[in-house]
Amino acid sequence: MSRRKRNSYFQCRQFRIEQGDCAMKVTTDASLLGAWVPVEQSHRILDIGSGTGLLALFAAQRSKAQIDAVEIDPQAAEQARVNFANSPWPERLRLIEQDIRLWARECENGYDCILCNPPFFSDSTKSSCERTAAARHNDALPLDELAEAIERLLSDDGSAWLLLPLPETEQLIQLAAPLGLHARYRLQVRTSGQHPPHREILQLNRQPGPCQRSEFILYSEHPYHSREAAALFAPYYTKLRVADEQATG
Repeated sequence: MSRRKRNSYFQCRQFRIEQGDCAMKVTTDASLLGAWVPVEQSHRILDIGSGTGLLALFAAQRSKAQIDAVEIDPQAAEQARVNFANSPWPERLRLIEQDIRLWARECENGYDCILCNPPFFSDSTKSSCERTAAARHNDALPLDELAEAIERLLSDDGSAWLLLPLPETEQLIQLAAPLGLHARYRLQVRTSGQHPPHREILQLNRQPGPCQRSEFILYSEHPYHSREAAALFAPYYTKLRVADEQATG
């Protein structure tokens, strides 16, 4: 039996994400980061490692902020440019094709919200595709250098929000502390109530204090979204499946 071919685009209610030229496609985890982080009051948002531009586009829909998206891969950068230009908010979205470490040294103004779904795998089998491996593994952007870039780019009262596996979350917290960045929120993500957490959304900012913790369940049973996930994704997804209900659209 042949595999079902993945769409070259991801259709949202207010925009469309072309992803055929991106090594990393749209994922539910990345959508959760984009939909869950409170960006509504932000003025300047940075999306590090933008890929398709998903996080920047989600943020544009829910805020009036000026949004910069940094992407080093030329094909992904061009894809994001197209997605931004075709969105309802092209005047607020800017694609910067550059290494984030260089941008951290050149940028003159800080950001009050930083979003990042980084290449996070530290030690696992790599894809034979060089671009996919670079998008998934942190060899080219180690966590310590990512933490240093965030520290340079974050405004005094800003917050950085990152999507990471649990071991890398712990590593980043340890690396960020000497830089004066503190873990203030950790949202553990579960595929379902029967699955252990597989990702965390981590908030870092400059204000020391206790770290709150909570969890989020994506599916009641696959492919049915939990009610919490359905409510969160409703402004974006054109179709949602909730157990014991008709598909919503």
